[in-house]
Amino acid sequence: MNITITGNLGSGKSSVAKILQEKGYEIFSTGKVFRQLAMEKGLSVEEFNKQVNEAAAQGDRSVDKMIDDTTTRIGEEKDMVVFDSRLAWHFAPKSFKVFVITDIDEASRRVFHDSQRANSESYATQADCKKALIHRQKLETVRYREVYHIDYYDMSNYNLVIESTNAAPAEIAQEILDKMEAFQQGKFQKLMELNPSSIRITENAKESTEGSDFITVNEKGGVWTLNTGKTQLKNMLESGAKFIAVKVAQSQAGGEDSFMNFSKMGNTDEC
Repeated sequence: MNITITGNLGSGKSSVAKILQEKGYEIFSTGKVFRQLAMEKGLSVEEFNKQVNEAAAQGDRSVDKMIDDTTTRIGEEKDMVVFDSRLAWHFAPKSFKVFVITDIDEASRRVFHDSQRANSESYATQADCKKALIHRQKLETVRYREVYHIDYYDMSNYNLVIESTNAAPAEIAQEILDKMEAFQQGKFQKLMELNPSSIRITENAKESTEGSDFITVNEKGGVWTLNTGKTQLKNMLESGAKFIAVKVAQSQAGGEDSFMNFSKMGNTDEC
């Protein structure tokens, strides 16, 4: 089975894809293709992204079409491919669809210190990098809605939404493989997992209802607070667990990550 991995910028999806490559998967990276095209034109990724955006508004979708057609063909012809791509989940629908999320501050730290991006993405400070990432993500959101009529940041598009803020690429890769196996066995259709350390416990947090395998969380602008499941979360924190299955009770606009839509993840099937 193929795996399509997307995620917010700086989420570490490319590093995860490389780990999966070591486990026998072939990588197809549209981000690498996009960065190479930007370099060939002597532009930064953000400048090239803006240029592609403007061209698409004028009806020129040549760059998108080249990437989309290649993704569709590979998805139909090959197996054991991991797609490191924003929209592969859409063009290779018979895949295990993964979205990797991370805190925007951690994302900007990773991108700012990534030497492999230096030729196509260069920032004076991490704050400049953070600002550019947020701007680029918003540009992409608009372009995908206008061109494809889809919401790339609607988390209900994916089988597994997993957080990478406090987890190593190898840990995420193994979790993806484990959850893909459970998915193939019909144990769930959609699942969301956060790093336990990313969830804030407030005075309003309650215990879970008896027999529930999930904790519930509230989200606002990329910040997670516990709704129910105090004991479960504390036990996971004490054990050093990297991932905990959650349901989203409330998702509200606000903050720098407000373009991400978690509101439909509340209907997650149990695994």
